[in-house]
Amino acid sequence: MSHSTLNQIALQEKTRREILHKSDLIPPLPDLVTRLLGLLNKQETEPAHLEKLLQNDQVLVAKMLAMVNSPFYGLNRTIRTIKEAVMVLGFRGVRSLVLATSTTKFLQRDFGVYGHQPKGLWLHAVSVAAGARKLAKACKFTADEAEMLFVAGLLHDIGKLLLVPYLNEAGGPGITGSECEYERSKVGLDHSEAGALVTAKWNLAVEIQEVIKAHHDGAPEKFARLIAVVRMSDAVAHERGTGYQPGKAPAVAYKPEDLAILQLTSETWTTLRDEVVTAMDEACAALGTLS
Repeated sequence: MSHSTLNQIALQEKTRREILHKSDLIPPLPDLVTRLLGLLNKQETEPAHLEKLLQNDQVLVAKMLAMVNSPFYGLNRTIRTIKEAVMVLGFRGVRSLVLATSTTKFLQRDFGVYGHQPKGLWLHAVSVAAGARKLAKACKFTADEAEMLFVAGLLHDIGKLLLVPYLNEAGGPGITGSECEYERSKVGLDHSEAGALVTAKWNLAVEIQEVIKAHHDGAPEKFARLIAVVRMSDAVAHERGTGYQPGKAPAVAYKPEDLAILQLTSETWTTLRDEVVTAMDEACAALGTLS
């Protein structure tokens, strides 16, 4: 092994340790959002408790209500209060709203090194989230699971937030081929592993952490169906190039084992894919400009 190769491996390991052990590299969720998510996890919480807490952040409330009243949710009446949103969407649906609203700023940064257009990672994330929810419902997942997969789809690439500074510093011709292989060659870990670190710090559900960690490679049997949903949706979004500069979207193939896990035939998937695409387009139109 050459001296330069040893130096490269040593640098990768140093960077990996830095990311793994310097938790301050991971931006925290706003304190109010953390408290709100804590309330949503308690069985005894009532809608009035959420309204009382959210009185302290009218901007967040306005964004949440704008989102729930967008065509993406397709409600037949206007939602004017958080209490009404809870009644219509349930706590799991409100949790999706909170996370989508509060993580926008992280996903709308400059991810040009990945080939994303301005705010492109946000558009890609919204597409995968909406596609995952649609696919989950079509495959008879529970309403709670569908909302959890919306969040997992929204945050599946959040690990790129940690890696972008290192990739920009590394320079070079940019990413060609597999994103994960490129990241591991430059940084020592990929965005799937980095994303699991972020969502662990944010104290999100273990299922969400596991889906993010394995959404490119592998699938622990316990979470295989959940991972298959996000991976299929991610493949559709990549295939369409959503959020990427022309010709910059990675080629991500569907995994036959994911179709099998979800008990989908090729013919069924062809029809369902069109429905997933429609859900993605509606989400981008409704949520793509959220900031």
